Amino acid sequence: MDLAQSGNIPDHSSLEQRKQEEIDFHNEQRFQRRPLQKYYSINRGLHQYVEGWMSQRCAGKRALVYGCGDGAQSFHLARSGASVVGIDIADNSIKLAREQAEKEGLADRISFQVMDCENLAFPDHSIDIIVAASVLHHLDLPRAYSEMARVLKPSGAIICIEPLGHNPLIQFYRRRTPDLRTRWEIEHILKIKHVRLAEKFFDRVEARFFHLFTLLAVPFHKRQGFSKMLGALEALDSVVLRIPYVRRQAWQVVFVLSGPRKTAK
Repeated sequence: MDLAQSGNIPDHSSLEQRKQEEIDFHNEQRFQRRPLQKYYSINRGLHQYVEGWMSQRCAGKRALVYGCGDGAQSFHLARSGASVVGIDIADNSIKLAREQAEKEGLADRISFQVMDCENLAFPDHSIDIIVAASVLHHLDLPRAYSEMARVLKPSGAIICIEPLGHNPLIQFYRRRTPDLRTRWEIEHILKIKHVRLAEKFFDRVEARFFHLFTLLAVPFHKRQGFSKMLGALEALDSVVLRIPYVRRQAWQVVFVLSGPRKTAK
C-alpha cells in the first residue's frame, strides 16, 4: 500500500504553518536556490566521505533517505545494493524524484513517498541505514531525533550532513539572502549543542567538520587550476578543523548516530 495513501501522514490542511511553508517553498520556489550551487562546487571531500560511508554499509540493507528532496543520495544507495525508500514532505519533489528514478532505471529499487519526517510511517526498528542531508534544520529537532531512533535497528546507523551556524560571516550571508530559505530554516541552522542533543537519543555521536578555508576557492570554481587549489585548501582544512574552537567555524558538519536508545521519546 502506498504510504502516502495509508492515513499515516497528516493532510496538508492539518499541518502547522511551519510545515505548510516548507511545502510551498520547496514546491514552488525551489529553483531560486540556484545561486547556492557555486558553493557546492567545493564539496568534493565531503561527498567522498559520505559516499564512501554509504557504500561500505548499504549492500543488502534497507535504507531510508530522510527528507530526500529530488532524490539526493537515494540513487547512489540503490546502485550500491540497498533497498531504498526516500521520503519528503514536498509532493512536487517526490514527483521529480520518481521521474528521475525512472530515467536512471532504478525505479524497481527505490520507493519515493510523501511523508512527514516528524511522523514516520515505519515500524519500530525497521531501517538499517538513514541518510539525512541538510534536512534537520528544517525540522523540530527533538522530534526528528526521536523518530529516527525509533525506526532504526539496534545495529543500524544514521549519517547526517548539516550546515553549521557558528560562523558569523556565513550567518551574515544567510540573513542577507532570505529568499533562498524559509524563515524557520534561517533561524534553526544547527550548532554544536544541537548535534550533542542527539546523545539523548543515541549512544554514539561522531562528528567530522568540513569547509573553512576551502570556501576561499568558491570564486575560482570555473577557473583553470581550481582542482589543485581546492586540494591544497582541503589539506589545510584537514589540519585546522581538528582544533575544537576553530572547527565550529566550519560551513558543514557530518555526524554519525548509532546505538538508538529504547527510551528515546
